[in-house]
Amino acid sequence: MSPPGAPRLPRSLEVFLRIRPERISWLRFLLEGYDGLAVLTTLSAAEGLVRLRLLDCALVETMRLLAAVAGDLSRKNEASL
Repeated sequence: MSPPGAPRLPRSLEVFLRIRPERISWLRFLLEGYDGLAVLTTLSAAEGLVRLRLLDCALVETMRLLAAVAGDLSRKNEASL
């Protein structure tokens, strides 16, 4: 436990997404442009299952970015983020 008044360290978060498989590389490229925002790991390329690792302090910015590109990531007939 941290002493009172000590700065709080950021927590690591994981976000799991299912996106169009052909857009995995595009999303990785996009995230690389936002230095340190999130790291993408492909869990199943065939299913489009990916994991994003990010710090809690980057959650809002990451979700805004994902919301902005949701139409490009989602499969046809699926709701956007």
